[in-house]
Amino acid sequence: MFPGYPINNMAQARDYLRSFVDFERRGLRRHFANVVTLDTIRSLLDSLGNPQAHLCCVHIAGTKGKGSVAAALEAALRRARYRTGLYTSPHLVTPTERIRVAGAKISDEHFVEVVRAVQPAVEQVRKRSELPAVTFFEIYTAMALLSFRRAGVDVAVIEAGLGGRLDATNLVIPDVSIITVISYDHTEILGTTVAQIAAEKAGIIKPHTPVVLAPQVPEARRVLLAEAKQRQAPVIVPPSVHEYGQVTPLTVPASDEALARPTQKFALSVEKGDLWVTTPLIGEHQAGNAALAYAALGVLRETGFDIEDRDFVVAMRELNWPGRIQLVAARPWIVVDCAHNPASAAALAATLPRHFCYDRLIMVVGISADKDVGGIIQALAEVADEFIVTQANIPRGMPVTELLQVVRSQWKGPTDARHTVAEALSTARQVAGPADAICVTGSFFVAGEAMVELGIEP
Repeated sequence: MFPGYPINNMAQARDYLRSFVDFERRGLRRHFANVVTLDTIRSLLDSLGNPQAHLCCVHIAGTKGKGSVAAALEAALRRARYRTGLYTSPHLVTPTERIRVAGAKISDEHFVEVVRAVQPAVEQVRKRSELPAVTFFEIYTAMALLSFRRAGVDVAVIEAGLGGRLDATNLVIPDVSIITVISYDHTEILGTTVAQIAAEKAGIIKPHTPVVLAPQVPEARRVLLAEAKQRQAPVIVPPSVHEYGQVTPLTVPASDEALARPTQKFALSVEKGDLWVTTPLIGEHQAGNAALAYAALGVLRETGFDIEDRDFVVAMRELNWPGRIQLVAARPWIVVDCAHNPASAAALAATLPRHFCYDRLIMVVGISADKDVGGIIQALAEVADEFIVTQANIPRGMPVTELLQVVRSQWKGPTDARHTVAEALSTARQVAGPADAICVTGSFFVAGEAMVELGIEP
């Protein structure tokens, strides 16, 4: 690729972006992590006029729930009639999902336009040999910030990609930061202890800027509080989940067209009393995510945003955030989830039997090789009746033969293997009865390929 490379359509735009190193699909190893700095993204944004300097924004880091918190927050702000931007990663099906304006993913035309807009700056930075090579994620981040600046959004909700301290998003100037629950993930890069991982996430805390902290294990909390104190950043505690409404598991419908949407109900202890929230984002972990979003809205209220509790309640009731324990079919149930670490897998395992009635649970699982594969399988094995292992079409994916060995070392029940997600899903549907459940999980990439196979548009 070179400065004159033509970008006139979606295929050319995607080819251009694919010419840059993509750690999401290839994995980020320690020797790469040692040379990561913010110098490249800083130079890139400088060349684009620093669009981030003109944005009111919320910045979110953490191990679990970043995307769900971001989606809830953006939906509530939009319900309050603010023009919003939302930047999340990775995408499930199409790269346009990552950048949303006013609740809608950008169009292919917009995508091509913004790739063309950043291309001269990218090539200018690319020539500077003293800088680390430009990455796919840095370009995407620049595209998102430029899109939000051009769209004149009132507030942008920005999800960090990996870590926080050296993440490409960490040049934003937030009105409030959020750090979700921290657990073990990306240990090759972020550290092998919770304290080390927390230190990387704490890098998004800005001087004198409020930070909403999720409940953390003591080791992580100490690190986060120390960083907040050093930066004189007020710490905001989210409301507690006071009570859960009774959940009635969905029973198998009479036909596969009768697809009900599962929901859950819970109360947040807010200043005015109990605020009852109903949402299709199921699982007790999602109640904690909602509490974080609500707390951040409170900070924005203090800066002048006019947001009613009803805006939050209605937004949560109508929220659609794909790939999070998402029910996509019935008879048999098919659920798609992007759990990719042991904590998320445990949350998935706890949620499925609570919200669905089924005879057998067939797990279709593909996991990236750099994850805690054994921990994920151990969590899912608590509720599975059968495993079908597979591999997403990415270099990071653990080969099927290796994943099969891990499963069989921890699981003595029925096990099968298929080399593509499409084949694995087809096999699961063949062996499942109408009263069974199929859950496709293990990574964003496996979830995305399943959605393509099922014809589901995120």
